[in-house]
Amino acid sequence: MDLNLAQVFLALWHERSVSRAATRLALTQPAVSASLRRLRVQCGDELFVRTRYGMQPTSRAIEMASTLDECVDTMRVVLGKPGEFDPASSTRSFVVGCDGGVDYALGSHLMARIRKVAPNVTLTARTVAPGTMNLALDRQEIDLAVTIYPLTRPDYATIPLASYRMVCIGNPALVSLPDSLQLEELCQWHHILIEGSRQHSSFDHALRNLGFSRTIRLVVPSFGHLPLVLGISPTVAVVPEYIARAFSAMTELRIAGVPDIVGPRDIRLLSPRTSRADAGLHWLEGMVLGLQDIWSA
Repeated sequence: MDLNLAQVFLALWHERSVSRAATRLALTQPAVSASLRRLRVQCGDELFVRTRYGMQPTSRAIEMASTLDECVDTMRVVLGKPGEFDPASSTRSFVVGCDGGVDYALGSHLMARIRKVAPNVTLTARTVAPGTMNLALDRQEIDLAVTIYPLTRPDYATIPLASYRMVCIGNPALVSLPDSLQLEELCQWHHILIEGSRQHSSFDHALRNLGFSRTIRLVVPSFGHLPLVLGISPTVAVVPEYIARAFSAMTELRIAGVPDIVGPRDIRLLSPRTSRADAGLHWLEGMVLGLQDIWSA
């Protein structure tokens, strides 16, 4: 059996779509369709049936999925021998999944470091929505995960990277921010909030528990909108310090400390336990761990 067919099967299993499977595998849709036809002939079963809800697996495909997944993982371990990854000549692609806006601090620094020693390696810093990192790992959409959430898995090693606190940022030409703010002062300003935190902001929960509340005047889709909006509006935003430092390094935004009402928060790296047998992943893990200084003030 052509072992590439196993990869096509698993892509269809995870994506339930020929087009998305093709994107995942960096193949054309006709190539994936052709592989599916070969799989059907070889297995004597339709395997995936087109429905209004996508390509749904048959009972035969369901039986095959877990075994093939384990076999492909085993092959990655066996073939990925330590010492066989040469960064200088490698053309491999890696995907690092990030949540909580961690990619704003990590992405550019990691890419700059990689470019020095591995000029032909491609890095994707993928933003993962809150609560979906586990799914991204299950679907093997990412190679490593950098998360601010307390996610643990038996098949992944959890490595602490740094701790962080929340701070306030604003444009000093529009808001007079001191070096630090008390809660009474903080709540006098108009604030911008990230949409993902609208209902699950631990900072606002802690504020309310202390008898305070802040006025939200604008909700934006992502942290990336903050520099532009804060640059022209007399508003402030409470964000993780690693994001504030990344933005203040490239804009005029000023950082003000706020009382730590949430408690310690950690940034952690999740690395597959098989990475020691995959020289490339082991190398990438070391590159991430070598950037400890980007998290500290």
